[in-house]
Amino acid sequence: MSAASFLHGIPSALTPPARPTSFSRLSSYEKQQPENNTHDIPLLPNRLYDPPSPQPSQNWSPPSKHRPSHLSLSSSAAFTRDYGPDDQFDPNALYQPLTNHPGGQFINTPQTDDGFLITPSPSLFPNGLPKPPPCHPLPFAQSFEQPHWRKIALHIFLVALAYPILLIFVIIARDKSLFWSRFVVSIGCGIIGFGLGLSLINLGRPFLEAATWATIIHQSRMNEASGVRLRDLAATSQDPTSAFSALRLLWTRWMYPGTTRRNRKRYDSRPWSLAIAFFLLLVITAAALPFILGRIVSITTNVTHQRVEYYEIPVKGDLSDNDIASGSALQKIFEDEWAITWTLAPFSTHGSLPPAISYPWEGDMVYFSEAISSQFVEGGSGFGTFEEETTTPSLDAQDTKEVSLSATVAVDPGSLLRYPRWGIRTHCEKLPDPAVNILPKANGTGYTYMFTPRSTLQSLFSSFNMDLPTLWESPLNASVAMQGTDTLPSDINVDDMSLSAYFYDNGVAHSMKSWPLTMGQEGFGWVSVEAVMVRLNTTYAPNGTFGTYSDEIILDVNAQETRIGYDAAVCLELFEAYILETYNSTVGLPSTVGIIGRNATVMNAPTEDGALEKKKGSSLPDGVKTQLNSTGLAGVYTVVHGNSVNQLIKDNGRDAFYVPSPTVVSYTGSTGPYGYAELNADYFAQARTLADASNILPYFAGSADTLARMYPDRVLASTSIHTVYMVALIITVLGLGIIAGLFVPKLPYGLPHRGFEVYSWLAAFHGDELVGTYATTVGMPRNMPLKDIEEKMGDLKFRYGF
Repeated sequence: MSAASFLHGIPSALTPPARPTSFSRLSSYEKQQPENNTHDIPLLPNRLYDPPSPQPSQNWSPPSKHRPSHLSLSSSAAFTRDYGPDDQFDPNALYQPLTNHPGGQFINTPQTDDGFLITPSPSLFPNGLPKPPPCHPLPFAQSFEQPHWRKIALHIFLVALAYPILLIFVIIARDKSLFWSRFVVSIGCGIIGFGLGLSLINLGRPFLEAATWATIIHQSRMNEASGVRLRDLAATSQDPTSAFSALRLLWTRWMYPGTTRRNRKRYDSRPWSLAIAFFLLLVITAAALPFILGRIVSITTNVTHQRVEYYEIPVKGDLSDNDIASGSALQKIFEDEWAITWTLAPFSTHGSLPPAISYPWEGDMVYFSEAISSQFVEGGSGFGTFEEETTTPSLDAQDTKEVSLSATVAVDPGSLLRYPRWGIRTHCEKLPDPAVNILPKANGTGYTYMFTPRSTLQSLFSSFNMDLPTLWESPLNASVAMQGTDTLPSDINVDDMSLSAYFYDNGVAHSMKSWPLTMGQEGFGWVSVEAVMVRLNTTYAPNGTFGTYSDEIILDVNAQETRIGYDAAVCLELFEAYILETYNSTVGLPSTVGIIGRNATVMNAPTEDGALEKKKGSSLPDGVKTQLNSTGLAGVYTVVHGNSVNQLIKDNGRDAFYVPSPTVVSYTGSTGPYGYAELNADYFAQARTLADASNILPYFAGSADTLARMYPDRVLASTSIHTVYMVALIITVLGLGIIAGLFVPKLPYGLPHRGFEVYSWLAAFHGDELVGTYATTVGMPRNMPLKDIEEKMGDLKFRYGF
């Protein structure tokens, strides 16, 4: 409550008897009242205005020499004691000593010391007069007020609860979305910050109150221009918890000369501005606590995958009719014009194709081609359009687009995509008994022949739990197997053989041969038998081991005898449809996570917690393929299969026959130009499957839309408390509160503490502690608006009545 408000709102019943005064000046409110009602207007005697003819009362004494009479509200008797200008106020003088009554009770015994103030007030204190205020518990702090222990204990209790309460909110905020996590943490920080801040302000408010009253006392000691304007007093008391009030008080102290250290050093040399600064520190700390607590709590986000809620979206995962037509148009080049060894893309841009990836499935490694970003954007496509800009990626070095990522660009969470893709499994075995089953060089044509026993094929098919096709159950037809005038070696038993192949004597270190078992017309994929013939000059394989050697001796550059070593392997390769899970986000390239199942249609998959998948959103329109099917793709398969084989063959020697290459050496698991060891079926299976996954599978994804399930990621927040910072904050808040509670400075002359509450104003205006600088008063009508009171009385000065 401010001083101006108290002046207007004090009850008339508590108004002390008016001293004789002159009412020659009336306010505008009084002049407007009818004359016959003038005697009904209650007039409050006060010392607010400066009348033209001062009339001091009979009991008036100069303010600079005497303390006004202390008034008992229950009695008109008043007793006075004179205080000198340098005398200290003794609060014990206000209380009567207690004397032990014969009946065992303590009673108040009045003293007869002349000039001592006696305030008999049994009506105000029915339980007896209060005891004198205790001294400060610290011997060195007698210039400070008695601590308010309840406020200090409450502050310590709130500080002790801060960490566990904040920890509760932090735990609640975990594993929620970022919005709700921030919301919960903000509530917790706000509650704790509000509680601690309110406690700090309550402990710091006495500092502002003491500094305000000290300002009045300091200015009251000035002989000239004594007193403080009511406007300045009201500005501080109206909002006693505001930093603006403290700044206004600093300005007030700077404006009044009585507050300077030079003018008051004789009776009070304490730095009161530091008390105001400390109050400002408490207010700023209290206001900043929610913000500081919010920074102490660390909130990080974790992207977690979920596989329950999904949307159906289209992805570019299959070939359209136009894609099939464009691919089939190239079939003649790969079938009839094999001499040019054509490929779909230059070798220099081969690295732009998506990499091959592999994942285990039912004891085998299945190889796939990685997805590309253009498959998941509107208007995009895979490499299967067989157009120049897609089959030869990044040819034009000038056709580049600069992409810049700003820190202000939002990055959306990614998602898991499930849709069918073609995968490859390959099993290989070395050709048994190569000295018999390989004819290094026929006498007629000079071709190299290899003969595959039926047992080898049966072993390969049984490894996939498949039966040997009936067309290979019959004995080998020698007339079909041998070319020109070449004859079948006498060691070959045609009844045991199922396949034969011949290879030109062209100096290529590794040659391929394929026998497609199906061209995809059944819809489930492709099955083919693949063979490799390795021919290498032993000069370049000093540590090499071969199945057989040529009879012809070749002299090297050093006139050393060398031969051509031969070895071969046979493989069974399957192209099948699998459901793969791929992670796609707004940043980075798509990344396949793993295999969901072997199926041509995306279906529900079991979740870890057994929850059922839930579809969200609407279904896709007609025209989106829901199943991966190989029907009608025979021409495309021929083209992409030939592309892969030609890519392998291109890695070959240039100026000499049967020299090694990195690809040939990799079939043995070794490295280096002279590192060829011995053909290994497993290493060749891995190399061949990787090559086909890189050069065949990317072209099975064109511009056709395929149904995919999108499982959006969940962005969950993880919250924690910085323990070191939290402990430092708790110690700081605790220390500030204890200091504020223990060291409130006493008023000058040891006067009792006065604040801004109603009891302080009661003591100030009805105990004559605050008196106007004029001896006479005028009447102030009832129900006068506070705005008018402030306007008419704001510049009136008050001083402390010593």
